[in-house]
Amino acid sequence: MLVEDLVWSATPTPFLADGSLDDGGLERVVEQHRRVGVRGLFLGGTCGEGPFMPNDQRAELVRKIRRMGGRELHLAVQVSDTSAVRVRENMARAIDAGADSVVIAAPWLRPFVNRQFARRYFFEAVETPCAVPIGIYILPQPPETGIDLELWRDVAQHPRVTYVKDSLGTDDCRRMLLSVKSRRSDLAVRTGYEFDVLTPLRAGYDGCLLGTAILTGGLIARAASALVSGDVESARVWQARSNQLLYDLFRPDLSGWLAGLKYALCRRGIFNTEFSHLAYPLEDDDRQRIDAALQREREYL
Repeated sequence: MLVEDLVWSATPTPFLADGSLDDGGLERVVEQHRRVGVRGLFLGGTCGEGPFMPNDQRAELVRKIRRMGGRELHLAVQVSDTSAVRVRENMARAIDAGADSVVIAAPWLRPFVNRQFARRYFFEAVETPCAVPIGIYILPQPPETGIDLELWRDVAQHPRVTYVKDSLGTDDCRRMLLSVKSRRSDLAVRTGYEFDVLTPLRAGYDGCLLGTAILTGGLIARAASALVSGDVESARVWQARSNQLLYDLFRPDLSGWLAGLKYALCRRGIFNTEFSHLAYPLEDDDRQRIDAALQREREYL
């Protein structure tokens, strides 16, 4: 894999104050990713607030990014929902809108999910004929859902699943996925844990897919490039710089997640508003800290 393919972005979505898509912001999202060398965009994921968007708006997002980015960018689109039937409908919509691949995460209605439901949810969806590659998105799940490493393993082994985003980030999950990968040369595995991309890359992952790559992509690309060239110490330095930026954006306890990123993107002139469907508040000292961090790392953002 080329070094420039190592970092993909689970990009946030720019909205206007009324919750509609911000076309100017979308144009700048495309240009920002081009500038930092990111080739793959994951649209409508957790950071992209896809679960909170109407179906028509998610399709509109894909169509607009496709038109603005041409075929230069790989567009992966999250199609998760509350049932396999709805996932299949979302897959068709995403493909019609221009998706290059679709990604299935766990069902949204966690309190009502059990192991039998979860197996049907994933397998009925991935066994549906699909014109584009299918990925899965591994996130932590409550034990009562039955969505555990055994189930993730079974889904990852399915021949129609071609890549995995691992945001669980545990040693057990990494060993499981690498074991599956050893038997499936066509399976690509990307880490979604942005505080340590080096460990999974050294272990054999194919790259990373990060919710802050729209800003940290330049730092993480340098970490990955140094690792590929054998300069582990420099790779660790770049990872540490990225981590400090993340803590500045989100606070050490991550309680400012997404809000800090949207504020930073406004300060960088990429987003026009901080509108989010999620109500993570920022204080004045948060904004001052983020401003200082953006100034510190301005050369690489």
